[in-house]
Amino acid sequence: MEQLVHTRYKIISMRKRISVVAVMLVGIASLGLTPALAVDERVIDIVSVSWAGSAPLPVTVEQLAVVVNTEVNASWKSFTTLVGNTQDRSVSFVSGKILSDAIALNAKMACSGAAASEFMSFVRAEAYRRLGIDDYSKRYLMIASPKAGCIWSGRAPLGSSTSRKGTVVLHDSGEAFIIVHELGHTFGLGHTNFLRCDDGKKDGAWSDTCKAVEYGGTVDVMGNKATNSPLNTYHQWRMGLLEDSQVKQIWQSESVNLVPSDFAQGIRAIFLRDGNAAYWIEYRRTLSGVGYKPGLVIFRIDPPPIASVVSLNPEDTTANEFGEELSTDVWMLNLDSYRYSNSKFINGSMTALTAATYSGNISFSTVASETGAMVAVKIKPDVTPPPVPVLLPFSEWRFPGIEITKRGYTDADTAIASFQGLIDGKIKDLPITPIDNWRPTYLNPFSAPLTVHVRDLPEGTYTFALRATDVAGNVSQWSPSMKITIDLGRPVVTSDVRISTISGDQISTTWTGAKDIGSGLCLTNLVNSDGLILQSSTAKSAPVIKLTDGVLLHVTAQIFDCLGNGISGDLSVVNVLAPADKSSRTGKWLSAGISFGTGALKCSGKCTASFSVQDRIDVLVGTGAAMITSGTKILATVPDSKVTKLRIGASVDTGIGRKVIRVSGSDFVLIGLASIKASFTDSKDIDRQPTITDPSLSDAKQVALAKYGFSASDLSQEWKVLPMNDGTTLIDPSLDLCNGVYKSEKDRIERRQVIATKNDSPYSFLSSEVVRYSSVGAAQSAQRELVTALAACQIDKGFKNPAGGQMSYLFSEIKNLPQGLLPENSRVLVRTQIDSGMSARQLLGIYQFNGAIFTGLYVMKSGESEFSDSQISSWLDMAVVLANRLRG
Repeated sequence: MEQLVHTRYKIISMRKRISVVAVMLVGIASLGLTPALAVDERVIDIVSVSWAGSAPLPVTVEQLAVVVNTEVNASWKSFTTLVGNTQDRSVSFVSGKILSDAIALNAKMACSGAAASEFMSFVRAEAYRRLGIDDYSKRYLMIASPKAGCIWSGRAPLGSSTSRKGTVVLHDSGEAFIIVHELGHTFGLGHTNFLRCDDGKKDGAWSDTCKAVEYGGTVDVMGNKATNSPLNTYHQWRMGLLEDSQVKQIWQSESVNLVPSDFAQGIRAIFLRDGNAAYWIEYRRTLSGVGYKPGLVIFRIDPPPIASVVSLNPEDTTANEFGEELSTDVWMLNLDSYRYSNSKFINGSMTALTAATYSGNISFSTVASETGAMVAVKIKPDVTPPPVPVLLPFSEWRFPGIEITKRGYTDADTAIASFQGLIDGKIKDLPITPIDNWRPTYLNPFSAPLTVHVRDLPEGTYTFALRATDVAGNVSQWSPSMKITIDLGRPVVTSDVRISTISGDQISTTWTGAKDIGSGLCLTNLVNSDGLILQSSTAKSAPVIKLTDGVLLHVTAQIFDCLGNGISGDLSVVNVLAPADKSSRTGKWLSAGISFGTGALKCSGKCTASFSVQDRIDVLVGTGAAMITSGTKILATVPDSKVTKLRIGASVDTGIGRKVIRVSGSDFVLIGLASIKASFTDSKDIDRQPTITDPSLSDAKQVALAKYGFSASDLSQEWKVLPMNDGTTLIDPSLDLCNGVYKSEKDRIERRQVIATKNDSPYSFLSSEVVRYSSVGAAQSAQRELVTALAACQIDKGFKNPAGGQMSYLFSEIKNLPQGLLPENSRVLVRTQIDSGMSARQLLGIYQFNGAIFTGLYVMKSGESEFSDSQISSWLDMAVVLANRLRG
């Protein structure tokens, strides 16, 4: 029986607790190959587990070490050693340390879900603690488990081509092939499956007739039969054993000289598309004991709908549909007499010298030899023009990086090669650039499709239409004309900041140095070092900046015009106050500190106060009238006021150089002179990025929950904020601190958890979660359970994991709490280091409850280095924002 729970995507989404794993079938014979050495030698440490009443293992850990050193090692050396390779990329595996005594669990091994993933995590940590190995970042661990009722014999987390570590779990097995297969998953390889058409056809559209049989492509070790046959070239490409240049992508009829799949040099695979089907073709030569004839092997890499998947694992039938991302799996076609029922009932060859795609548009014929195959690919000529380009409404052309055609515009048969614009009636070839933020897809695995962005168009106002030409030379019709204005000029930004109003210690300023003479400003964000937006303005000019008296504001400023052209730079702003009592004075002055603050003075009779100043200053006064002079020159007059309130009496620009100014009058209150010191440095051009679409917000319940957690508008545009896998469901737990017991989990009725990611993030995990409980009482119970779990964890300094090992928690006090958090009886604050050494991670968790709603803010980073004070302060401020949202 089989189970498939690993992801099929190249890009793997982070989940809160569940890691992605692959599993393998029971009952496979070993390979029996001879040992070999390789330049890239990797170490596998071996341990076992047991529990009360568990059966004995079928093999000892010592016997598993022998299997690793012989059969497993020889297999991977063979798979990664290519004929004629001038660069040794071969990989070998050797056994490392062995833990003779089993790790005793307090319950039997879990077979699936979060518990199974956690099992691998805590056993790995406990194993290396007992083995005395602190740094296991480049080591593999094999865990031998007795029979636990699982339907699989092996499982391993899905790694990547650059992975140099992994965990393999053997379930009641010691078979070499199981180990070899699971190690393939640690390299990021999925399964070699089988496309089986019940009507006997070799190929077909995914349907009830043509199905995807898990593991059924036994042409190599990533199926479910032991074989010394080379890895398929798609998986070799995924591993980096095959360069992009060694895959020939073709659009029109031509002949290609393919070298055998186990050769290092030359063209080793053909990739082509036929509509929405994607084909990967390789040539297999005669090899001893492989069970197939020399000839072509063809794989489909376009994934099937879940309804077409044949698997004994019931989870597969309820899995999410595949996306367009590049799959880790392939689906082998039967070009000859191949038959597959399960791993024990396989016969026939899957290769052939001739083949055709199910549409009939493409056929292959081959003249083969032991050193290569000349493959004649005949493709029905494409004479169909591309569809008419559908342009986005001009109102949506707000960013230079916007594609002006609706997303997904392409040619059905080939690909778009170029675009032309009709600009005020004149045809002009347009620059073409790859789509932004491209990731490999099964239809475009090597290069991004071409498009036209706003930034590719000439500046000016004109009527515009677009047409496309495909690689076959077919030309589309023109799109409907529209009137457009393209402005690619960027905002002009200086450090000119002026005070506008003062209220207590809060100072409101206008950034008069930020302007755009074209479309005007549309967005100004002030961003801290963590990417949190501290202030934001949509003013068309002179955006407002708020200051606290005497506190330096040091941020990254991002200023965008209304077409997305932007400037980013380091902005520092601070106000400087010269109080009245620091001036040189004549006349009678009395303290006015009670009404106007420390340093304020009231003139009784006729008075003058003198200051030495430079640049621009604001004269702060209270009641009365005054005059501002420099020498004999009157700079400004302050109008009379009877209101006992701080006001800006006059703003004066004294010009270059230091000067003495005098504030003169009768019976008036002088508070002082205020000035702004500002700098804007290290500026660079940036483009505003389009907002990422969140499909979950089509659900009204998710929209309602979204207003409580953080969103993309809370963070700078470098961050992406989207729901986690299953983050809009109740599948994953919400409260899991310190392995506590949370009966309130059953009382959750709605949940939304989002994760924030960006390139080079300092955080390994950054997330907010919102939960709606069935009642206020249920939410209060959840808060009490959290308090109880935290108290026990603090006393015990962690908890015992199922392997009996201590999962350590080192708690720290959170100091200088800001005002605005929910009351102590409605919150739980956690700052702790979990585990130690290379497994250490820092957690800042802020849990807040109001009514029936809970919000959690989770910040995590790897290592033993604690959060900095500025990081703690930054996320506490974010927690205040979330608290205010909870209050409504």
